[in-house]
Amino acid sequence: MPTPPVQQRWAILAGIPNLVEDKEAKRLFPPGTDISVALAAPPHASVLTVPLGVSSPPTYHSYPYVAAADSSGLLLLCATHPLSAFSCMVAYNICDARSGEIVPLCRHRRPMEFLGDNVGLIMRGQTCLVAELQPGNDGSGRATLLCYTVGECRWVERELAYSPPLHGRYWFGEGVVSHGGMLWWVDLSYGLLACDPFADELELIYVPFPLVCDELPARPVDRGAHRCVKVSAGRLMYVQIHGNPDAPVVSTWALTDPALAGEWNPERRVPLADVWADESYLDTMLSWKIPALALLHPTDPDRVYFFLGSCIFAVDLRLMRVVEFSEFRMPDPPRHVMASSHFVHAWQYNPSSVEYDFVPTLLRKEKETASRSR
Repeated sequence: MPTPPVQQRWAILAGIPNLVEDKEAKRLFPPGTDISVALAAPPHASVLTVPLGVSSPPTYHSYPYVAAADSSGLLLLCATHPLSAFSCMVAYNICDARSGEIVPLCRHRRPMEFLGDNVGLIMRGQTCLVAELQPGNDGSGRATLLCYTVGECRWVERELAYSPPLHGRYWFGEGVVSHGGMLWWVDLSYGLLACDPFADELELIYVPFPLVCDELPARPVDRGAHRCVKVSAGRLMYVQIHGNPDAPVVSTWALTDPALAGEWNPERRVPLADVWADESYLDTMLSWKIPALALLHPTDPDRVYFFLGSCIFAVDLRLMRVVEFSEFRMPDPPRHVMASSHFVHAWQYNPSSVEYDFVPTLLRKEKETASRSR
């Protein structure tokens, strides 16, 4: 009898960390640790907790944000420290969920995005690289890629070309996805820019999103409520809620292989009314309102998670019924922003794996290099 495939463990990681006073952190955290991660089985939230000494609490214009969650157990935390009502200092930190260690990265000298929307993390072998993309908006089609190899304690700037160029508008980052050995920068109003940051000759690839003519209205700060880009079953997926507000539809597309061809294959198209009418949805006692997208199951692209009020629920698009439902408690985003796909990560992480036993050595090297460079 064949052995059933091993189910990889995963968690729904909240994008905003929990912040506690330094004295409270010493009481809560295990001895010798700087941070803690409370893991919970989906659909409940797993939450990173850090001391207030690492980051200031969320404000109207800025908030600490977990920009990346890697299967190695490494988290990229963008900490914020407001300087005034409209400006703040941003600091990047590597958090190791396994050891409870936090390692600050040195700052680069270019302006840094408030919300960590354009910085990602990628692993290759025993190398961990943090990369931030800054596309220019002067119509020149030039972008700056800043790369930081953990352990070397320095940023390397590389100039790239991209097309179509931004002219008179900013890059509205919605996060960075690590997939297929590349980083994919997401702007839901523009498309994807992707590259292999380890390559000797860098090239930014532009991938437009599928054309959807009946988009739902949404405030710019809530773009991630109706659209998102996630990885599921080893494929890059695009999900959108669209259609008439009285008859919304959920559609999914998968980026075809080769991904650089930039073609999306339509997969599912499900009217929300069919879900609302099913007994499984009626049992939740939720209202018939358009929900916000949360995420995709990391191994089943037909299982889509949604937020509605204080709840999270998953719909199997094949069956058009609710298959998971729960209250969802996570640190709140700023009040003017909806809980959406921007604020959660599908984190495939097994704390008992020995595959990443080299990580403590990598972080120790980073701290030693940083201390010598001061």
